[in-house]
Amino acid sequence: IAYYPHPKSCIYKLNSRNDQNRRIMKENFQIHIWLGLLLCLLGMSCSDDTPAKGNEPGNGNTELEVNEWIESVMRSDYLWNNDIPAQNKLDFSADPQTFFSSMLSLKDGKTRNGKHLYYYSYMEKNKDYKARTSIDADDTYGMEFTLFNVVNDSNQPLGYYYARILYVLPNSPASSAGLERGDWIVGVKGKNNINSDNYGILLNGDRTQWLVKRGDTEVRTIDIEASRAVEDNPLFYHNVYTRGDKKIGYLVYNHFTPGPNGYSDRTYDEEMKKIFAGFQAQGVNEFVLDLRYNGGGYENSANMLAGLLIPEASRKKVFAVFSDNKGQSYSNDFCVETKGTAGYLKLNSNRIYILTSQSTASSSEVVINSLNPFMDVILIGELTEGKNVGMEMQKNDKYEWMYWPITLRVTNAVNYDYSAGFKPDIEWNEYDLTQNPTDALLPLGDPDEFMLGKAISLITGVKRSARGMNTLSKSIMRGESVYQSTERHATGGMLMVPEGKDN
Repeated sequence: IAYYPHPKSCIYKLNSRNDQNRRIMKENFQIHIWLGLLLCLLGMSCSDDTPAKGNEPGNGNTELEVNEWIESVMRSDYLWNNDIPAQNKLDFSADPQTFFSSMLSLKDGKTRNGKHLYYYSYMEKNKDYKARTSIDADDTYGMEFTLFNVVNDSNQPLGYYYARILYVLPNSPASSAGLERGDWIVGVKGKNNINSDNYGILLNGDRTQWLVKRGDTEVRTIDIEASRAVEDNPLFYHNVYTRGDKKIGYLVYNHFTPGPNGYSDRTYDEEMKKIFAGFQAQGVNEFVLDLRYNGGGYENSANMLAGLLIPEASRKKVFAVFSDNKGQSYSNDFCVETKGTAGYLKLNSNRIYILTSQSTASSSEVVINSLNPFMDVILIGELTEGKNVGMEMQKNDKYEWMYWPITLRVTNAVNYDYSAGFKPDIEWNEYDLTQNPTDALLPLGDPDEFMLGKAISLITGVKRSARGMNTLSKSIMRGESVYQSTERHATGGMLMVPEGKDN
């Protein structure tokens, strides 16, 4: 599937100066494919290397056919295709997921301190595929959480974890059980038994009982219903706060998904436009965008959000530049829609505050990068991931597999490379007890909530007041945060809508 935008889509409006490059790229791609087919039909090798005995592709086995398909696309479109092993080094008899992984470059993903941690490209079963979101919306208790390693007074791990709830989805088993942001789940079925082997029991499962502690209250046992399908609307919360002459708009946006049914459904994008029309009607002149739990998603939604934030004077500028493995590139302008309920958010100060964390990645970073050349972007939080790549879905109705290889490198109008992540202007960590001695995880949207409160104080110049520490958190949070559930479905890179899908 080619990644070229649909020409009729506002969101994928191509710069006219790049139309020729786009045609050249398509022609080169078509020539490559037809030439490859011709050589294979003539009985010639599709590679300069002779496959090792027993690894020969194309003997009629479905699994081998899947692997042939994977190899063909990867050699053509994978961003680091020069790093793919020679054909005679590949095991075509392997299961498709293993075969796919064997082709990936160490440049794909994240490396820290000389150790490769994970790949961005990924593969999964195609059955009933829906857009990836931060929560497994088809089977979930309906919450996100951070795991902390519980330690003793000497900072020695005790062998089990406590989970801190980040947010709870409405109409979910978690919300029905009365769970709230900031609650601690300290055990399951009456025991301190959450550990590195079984923390998945907090994601989904049967009806069960959890041990929960809130603040300095006693641990209580709650009944939680079996996991089920829950809507995960990325537009989690929005509001406007009036502070003197400041009208501060605030939006918690948790993943870039156009609608509940994937890239062809724009329900959430349309809702976003209505929310921004409301900001406009209320005279918002300062804005706080909360992306701290947003691991990415589709480019069309990222462009929509950036287009609603960009100052009017820059609305025809370049949103992002995409470059492939052949040295070709194209750019998309900001998609700014003026019809219907949508409008520009006119920020009198020409600035925006964005809340970030280590989980802020991919399309979230593209939005930050796209706005940087044209307005004052003030980041509050932690260093972001640094996913400066795009990926496209590869799907064939004959096979049960689909995969998302990295195919594009993403920069902005001034070609800024953010592979090292974005360093915040204000380092602010809601789990750092030296910064947040109250340890209060107030509801998202509460003006005294740690991260939002910091942004409001910077905008208004009024300092926040601190409150006392609860004893549970003081002991637990000496331990290290070992896992954040929002990471499990963060997209490997910005997701590109397939050609012909007019969003």
